[in-house]
Amino acid sequence: MKSLFSNIESKLNISPVDVEITIKEQPKHCWGFRGITGDEVQDLKYKINV
Repeated sequence: MKSLFSNIESKLNISPVDVEITIKEQPKHCWGFRGITGDEVQDLKYKINV
């Protein structure tokens, strides 16, 4: 998180006090890709932990 704020400040010239970041993880059925939801995925070569 600190690195993200630092990059925003150095690359975009936006002070960290002017930025708010919220990260909220969602259950698998609330996100998707390739036209399916996360709980329908069966063929990935890597593990998804949510």
